[in-house]
Parts: sequence; structure tokens; C-alpha cells
Amino acid sequence: MAALPVASVKLPAMPHVSGIYGAAAAMINFATFWLLLSAPRPSRPLRIIASAYLFAGLMAVLHVLTFPGALLPEGSVLGTGNSVSWLFIAWRAGFPLFVVWALLNEPAPRISSPKPGISPILVALSAAFLSAAVALAAGDVQALVPGPAGPQFSSISNLGANLGGVFCAVALGLILHRRLAGRSLYLWLVLVLLAEATGVWLSTRSGGRYTLAWYGARAEGLMASAAMLALLAAHYREVQARLDSLVVELSRRTDALQAEMQHRERAERMMVQSQKLEAVGQLAAGLAHDINNYLQVIAVRAEILKRRLGQPAESDVEVVQRNVRKTEHLTRQLLAFAGRRQLQPQVVLLSAQVPEFVNFFRSVLGAGITVQLEVAHDTWPVKLDPSELETALANLLTNARDAMSGDGLLHVRAFNLPGVGGTPDRVALEIQDPGAGIPPAVQERVFEPFFTTKPPGKGSGLGLSQVYAFAKASGAEILLTSEVGAGTTVRLSFPRHVETTAPAKASQEGSPLPAVAGRLVLLVDDNQDVLESTSGLLTLNGMVVTTANGVAGAWALIEGGLRPDVVLSDIVMAGTADGVELALRLRKAHPDMLVVLASAYSTAAAEATAQGFTVLRKPYDAAQLLNALAARVAPANVVSA
Repeated sequence: MAALPVASVKLPAMPHVSGIYGAAAAMINFATFWLLLSAPRPSRPLRIIASAYLFAGLMAVLHVLTFPGALLPEGSVLGTGNSVSWLFIAWRAGFPLFVVWALLNEPAPRISSPKPGISPILVALSAAFLSAAVALAAGDVQALVPGPAGPQFSSISNLGANLGGVFCAVALGLILHRRLAGRSLYLWLVLVLLAEATGVWLSTRSGGRYTLAWYGARAEGLMASAAMLALLAAHYREVQARLDSLVVELSRRTDALQAEMQHRERAERMMVQSQKLEAVGQLAAGLAHDINNYLQVIAVRAEILKRRLGQPAESDVEVVQRNVRKTEHLTRQLLAFAGRRQLQPQVVLLSAQVPEFVNFFRSVLGAGITVQLEVAHDTWPVKLDPSELETALANLLTNARDAMSGDGLLHVRAFNLPGVGGTPDRVALEIQDPGAGIPPAVQERVFEPFFTTKPPGKGSGLGLSQVYAFAKASGAEILLTSEVGAGTTVRLSFPRHVETTAPAKASQEGSPLPAVAGRLVLLVDDNQDVLESTSGLLTLNGMVVTTANGVAGAWALIEGGLRPDVVLSDIVMAGTADGVELALRLRKAHPDMLVVLASAYSTAAAEATAQGFTVLRKPYDAAQLLNALAARVAPANVVSA
């Protein structure tokens, strides 16, 4: 309105301004079209508005090509000066018509979205092509467009421009009527339509080209379009920033979800594995109990044969006893894998325990392997299960032998590891072989149960898993280092035992058996072979033996007046009562009666030990049995058979 009084002021004719204006408008409109169409899943109204900017961009290009002097010094590339007027009418009227079309496609409240129709982009291209065709065809028809003759607009040009203003007003009215001005896109369009209508009105009111209003309308149109593009770009930048933030958050949540899924899958696998182990554990416990009972019979019968036959049978008995020991180790491995291991920790000295076992095991390693023992004589005491230590040593030595292919120098070391910087003192046991070594990928799995690289029938895959379980149960740290072609070293470092309990000494072969002759023993078991073989062994050692098949039979003998020096009872027996219950009843009824319990396998063995009873683990040999009985039997009058 402020420019209205001076709208018709003439300025120098600069036709190239139309070229600059058209080119700038084309770039801005095409960029706006691209941004609008790049929205994720654009709605139909948004596609129509984008097509409006495509149409405006195409008309701007045609405006440059048809405006006299915009590109060429004289004339235009296409058409005539009258073609510009036709294109100007189509441009100014077409853009708001597209906006009206978009508004008519906006779904009203509580009304579903309109069905898709013809492609807006196709409409924009067709409208631009049709406008160009009409403008070029009618460019020389002076009767239809008598101007602009010189710089003055014709009446038809003014009418077309005013018609564009009417369409802008209709579009603005629809935006307000449908209450869409609160949406950012239509708010920006309100500004563009107002600028468009104002610029066209001022330009036509000026009466011709190259006036102040004519130049101002083009500057205003560029500024309005540029502002729209800038606002749209800022909006998309904000949307992109929010999208990036959402992507980061989604990635974080996805990672958390994947971690949770992996955790749940791992928990489910562990639960399934636990259920499998429980089932295997029950089976292993039953097998261990029966196998150890059979081994007990074999071990005792072998001892009896050795006593009866003397020197000629010693080598054969030694083979039997060695294989009994191997089978016992196998049952312990099975129980360790199944989580049913029963540790009986004692205070031991590795300096005494390790050399004795290695010397015993040399024959198993074979003549081609030389064992170099480097055991410090002053190793600190440690607390562990000696039998489990021997099993672990057997597994490690066997693996070393297999890695060395039965030939080479095997190092076995035991030494103190003084603590540094507050770390506790430890005692290390190290087995080093110069074998083939273990590849890095395999090293990660060597402690898994049933994992083995040995051929079928050459390994169960339970050896190193037993070593690992024994180390963890003993509070030891286990470290395996290996290099392919350079050998393998396994180090177990046990915590130093600082109590004053005297360490247990390893049993020595050929040591004299304790004097237990003449003692009366009540032997209780529900396995007839165990009863007969153990009774025979005790009888050979001068003891008087009475047997009872089960708890009920033993209790009947006690109630009948039998008063043995010691009761030797199995723990697991058929019937409602077991050996622990018998021992507790005897302790209550006859406090002076001594009881020794034996177990092939039972979870009650730990309970019995906690109650103060001596528990022998089957299969036991003659020395273990007689030592246990001698420790529990006080000197008494000799009772004859």
C-alpha cells in the first residue's frame, strides 16, 4: 500500500532483470518442490503443493525463454513479447489453483482421506506444457492480446493477473475456513500467497513494465519464495536432527533389546543345560554308586588274592588295581561334569603328593616320555581333595602325553608364589609339554565338557573340564598358555593354607598295616558281594566280623545284644533307613559304640562328615580301610571268633 502512489514511476528498462528473476525463481521453486517431495511418505495434499512449485519452476523457465531481452540482445528465444503475457496469466493463476486443489484434498475432521486420483506431478507437467503451447500459438494474435505494445500491459494481461489474485484469495479463504493456518506448511503458504497477490496487484496497478512496482514485485516474489525455501529447509533440518536423534535412540534401544534377547536366550540355554545336567547328574550318581560298588568288590578280591597267592600274583594284582583306579577316576570325571562331585579337602603338601603320584603314573606315560620333576621341598601347605588332585594330574599328564605323541621331555613343577602388592600367597603346580600346541580358536573351548580334538574313542572330552571344576572348587586359578608347534603349559595356583592343621602325608606303598587283630566289627551293606569280600579282607587281617544285610538286620543284632567295637556301614542301602540314620540311632542309644561309614556315592556323605563320622569313599583299599578302623577302635579285649 505504501508503494501504491509511486507504483507507476518509470525506471530504466533492464530486460535482463527478468532473466535473473526467472532463473532465480526457477531454482528456488525446483528446490522447494524437491524438499516437499522428499518428505517421508508424503500425503496427497503435500504432493499437490510440491507439484505447484514444480509448475511454478517450469513457468519461470518459460518466462526467461520468452521475455524479450532476457537472454538475447534483441527478441526472445521462444515466442514473442505477447507470449510472455499468456505465460504470466497461466503462472499467476496456476499456482494458487494448485493450492486450492491441495486444500480440497485435505481430509475434513471425522472424514477419511480422499481416494488417490491423478498424479499431481503429471498435472503440473501437463499444465506447463499446455500453457507454453497456447502462449507460443497465440503470441502473434494481436486481436486476442493487443499488448503489451511497448511497456504497457494489455487489458487481458491485467484481467489474467487479477484472476490470479482472486485464486490467491480463494486459497487463503479455504486455509482459514478449514483452520489449517496453524500447520507450518499452510502458514508459510499464507505468506507466499499474500506476497504473490500483493506483488501482482502492485505490478498491474503500475500499468506497464520497468516501473518501480514492476521491479518491486519481482524482488518481493523472490524474497517470499526464498523465505519459504529457507523456512522449509530449516524445518527439514530440524526434522533430520530429530530423526538422527531418534535413530541414535533406536540404535541404543535396539542394542539393549538385542542384549536382553541374547541374555534371555543364554538364560534359556543355561536352564535347558541345567535340566540336562540334572538328568545326567541323576544318571551319573546312580552309575557311580553301582560302578564303585563293583570296583570295591574287585579291589578287595584282588587284595585277597594277593595275600593268598603271594609273589606270583603281585604283577597281575597290580594291573587290576591300576585299572580299578582308572575306572574310579572316570566315575569322578562323570560326577564332576554332572555337578555331583563330593570333595573331601585336606591339608596337603604338594612337595609330597605330586612326586609320589607322578612316579606311580610313569608307567602309564610310556617309556618314550621322560618326566623332569622340579618340586620345591618347602612348598607351603594347601587345602584340597587329594583324590581330585590325583585325577587332575592324571588328566593333565595324559593330555601332555598325547600332545607329545608319546615321546619327549615333560616338565612337572611345584613352587611357591609369594604375594605381591597385597595379593595372597599361592602355591603353583605347572605341567609343561613340548607338544603340538593348541590353536587359539580351540583354546577358548578346551575346558568345555565333552569338547575334544582327539579321534573318536581316544578321549571323552571330560578331562580338562574336571581339571577346571577341581581348580574352581579348590579356590585355585587356572592358566593355560599354548603356541602351535611350541607346546602347552597349564598352571594351577592354589591359595596358601595358613591354618596350623598338620598336612596329610601321602600314603606309602608297603607301609605296615595297623594292628587291629581281634576287634569285633559289624559290617552292614545290602550288596552281598561287598559283604563277602570286605568280610574276607577283615578276617585275613585278624578281625572278627559279623555281617548284616541292611539297616533293619543291623539294628536287630544290636537290640539282640551284639556290642561290636566298630560298626562299618554303607550309606545308601535299600529300605526306608540309610547308613547315616543308623549311625545317628547308634550314637543316641550307644554313645560308646564307634561307627565308620562307607559310600560308593551319596549326597548324604557330606552330612555324615559334618556330623563327625568317618566316611570312606568306595572303592577303598585295605590300607585305607584298616587305617580308618584303627583310628576309630579303642584298645579292647580280644574277642575270638
